[in-house]
Amino acid sequence: MATLGDGSMFYCDIDSDTGKLTKKKKIALGIHSTTLQLFHAFDANHVFASSDRPTVIYSNSGKLVFSTVNMQDINHMCPINTSAYPDALALASSSGFTVGSVATIQKLHIQTIPLGESPKKIAYQEATSTYGIITLRNNNVTAPSVSTLCQNVSDSSDVANGMDPDSRFKKDSNNTEVHNLIIMDKKTYEVLHVHRFAPTEWALSIHSYFCNEKHYFVVGTGFVTADDTEPKDGRLIIFRWDGNTLNQIASTDVKGAVICVTEVCGKILAGINNKVTVFEFKEEDGLKSECKYHNTLMAISLRSRGQFILVGDLLRSMALLVYKQLEERLEDIAKDYKANWMTQVEILDDDTFLGAEHHNNLFVCTKEGGLEEEDRRLLKLAGQFHLGENVNVFREGSLVLQNPSGAPPLVHKTILLWECKWSYWTDRLH
Repeated sequence: MATLGDGSMFYCDIDSDTGKLTKKKKIALGIHSTTLQLFHAFDANHVFASSDRPTVIYSNSGKLVFSTVNMQDINHMCPINTSAYPDALALASSSGFTVGSVATIQKLHIQTIPLGESPKKIAYQEATSTYGIITLRNNNVTAPSVSTLCQNVSDSSDVANGMDPDSRFKKDSNNTEVHNLIIMDKKTYEVLHVHRFAPTEWALSIHSYFCNEKHYFVVGTGFVTADDTEPKDGRLIIFRWDGNTLNQIASTDVKGAVICVTEVCGKILAGINNKVTVFEFKEEDGLKSECKYHNTLMAISLRSRGQFILVGDLLRSMALLVYKQLEERLEDIAKDYKANWMTQVEILDDDTFLGAEHHNNLFVCTKEGGLEEEDRRLLKLAGQFHLGENVNVFREGSLVLQNPSGAPPLVHKTILLWECKWSYWTDRLH
């Protein structure tokens, strides 16, 4: 093992016969200089990494395992073993001196919440401490589930029948699949409310949205029938959780399925079949379509950063748009013209964009300036990596605490990759 001044550590396998180093790998333990110290615990050798994010390193089944310590900013560690402090560690920090012992190796704590139906999408709303979860229940399954056991239930069929005798919203006892929006408490995981969508209405996307000092859940749907190759109709629905009741604030019909939804410059941005549409929302006026972008085959993923929008197209890789708010217009400024069957996209910074495609690959494109207009409109391939798994979600975040000193990290950001096999990878992108 060897550490660098930026908090990163390299480790390799060593051949005991030849002394050759192989399988070199790198991991970022922190953002400050890291020192390594060997100590003995649980009948095995361990390594303590002293840094702004101290870590215990040990071997398990021939692999190195990194376990975080519930302390921060450790400058130095020294093992001690006395009658008063058997197999203990002396830890020095800028604020004091601590003697302690290493408990059983920490693991990522996972709690399973049984729903009894298939979760499809999830959005977290910090202001209300709730999760908005889209689920799918099969009516042919008689086992109880969260949507059938909850006492607070609303129904799109009831809401719509009071306003419009549309046949799409009529209750159908023969319908086998029902999509639901579940509001779940963050701390207790109690199901607070269930909203059932119309019989043929599939909930496809959800986003937590803040507007006019209020917090909302935005849900995109599509009406799926056996006769259509793709949904021809859908809805964009605004819900608000007031602590006791889930209220439907606004709804608008759209021509197509709302596959993805996010926001840009305080307005709602939706991918509706082959269109990207900006909606303006006011409680008194409802939802109003402001502008559209049509040059996509199918917009399956959207990300925004300021006025810039990254669109993941089903077969046409990714495109970078700019939302001109004063002109109420969406304009494309750069594209990746290679054919990629996309599953997800993410904006890393103003000029760097991450994509995942159906053949289990990740790739990064950059927007470069140039004298020629043709060069400026091209997203150039900067790197690619074969992950071997199908990624369907990118999220910016970290599995460790943020640096307490407030110093900016040396890595730009950490992206968590969720795969369709319900596992995750974490990758630091330099």
